[in-house]
Amino acid sequence: MPTTNVTIRIGQQGADLAKMYPNDLIVNDKNVHGEVVFYDFNWSVKGPYGNVTVDNGPYTFTIPTVTYIIGTAVPGDWPAEGIEGYNISILFGPSGTYSHQQAQNAFFALLNTIQTAGWKREIGTVFPRLAGRDALVYSQLVEGLYSNDATYVPTFEEWMQLKDGTCWNFYANGVYLSLLFRRDSTQMDPNKPGAYFVTMTLQSRNGFERQHFKPGSEERMNWTTLYPSIRQNRKSKRAAKEAQLATEKKYRIDTTYRDPDE
Repeated sequence: MPTTNVTIRIGQQGADLAKMYPNDLIVNDKNVHGEVVFYDFNWSVKGPYGNVTVDNGPYTFTIPTVTYIIGTAVPGDWPAEGIEGYNISILFGPSGTYSHQQAQNAFFALLNTIQTAGWKREIGTVFPRLAGRDALVYSQLVEGLYSNDATYVPTFEEWMQLKDGTCWNFYANGVYLSLLFRRDSTQMDPNKPGAYFVTMTLQSRNGFERQHFKPGSEERMNWTTLYPSIRQNRKSKRAAKEAQLATEKKYRIDTTYRDPDE
C-alpha cells in the first residue's frame, strides 16, 4: 500500500516521480510497445486513504480520501512533456455509510477547495455560456459533458436528480481539471445511505489540444498548427447555439464569462 501523502504534478517526468516514491509507485511501460507509460498509486477502499496534493504552482490544493491514481505519459512522442494526464478516484465515505446529503456536502467542499485555490470554470469553447441554475438545467438536458457552475449549489432535490457523469470543469496554469460523479442506482432512497464514485481528471494543455486528432496521425503530430482552426470552429458553433437559446428565451447567456485558457 502506498504512503499516505503523495504529491503529483502535470509535466513532471515519470522517472522523477518514481524517485520520490520508489516503494509506492507502480510503473507500467509494457503497453503499446512502450509508447505509453502508466504510473499508478493504489490505496485500499477500506483505508487508510491517499492524501494527494495537486501541485500546480499558485493553484495547488490537496484532496483527501483518494483510493487510486493513474498517470499517463507518451515519452515516445513527447519526451519533454513528462506526465500529461492523471485520473484520480476519490471516495466519499466507505460504500453504504454516507448519506446523500453528506455526499453532496463533501462534493461541494471539494469544489470549494478547487475554486479557493484559484481555478476558473472552463465551459468548453463549443458550449453556450450559462451560469447558475441555468447551467445545471442545461447540463441535464444535453448530450456530452457540459460544465456546471460551481458557485451554484443545487437544492437536495436537484442533487438527487442529477444524472451520472454530471461534471464541473476548470482551468489554471496550463492544466485542465474535470470533476464528475456517478452513484449506485440501486441506492437512491434519499433517506438511506448512497454509494458515490467520484473521479477527477487532470490534463496538460498540450494533451487537451492533441486529443482532437487521431492518435498516431500526421495531424496529431502537427497539432500546434491545426488546433487554432478547430478552436475557432467550436467558437462559431457556440455563437450559433447562444443565438438560438436567446431566441427561445429559455436561458440567459452569461456575457461576463471569459474562457480561462485564452
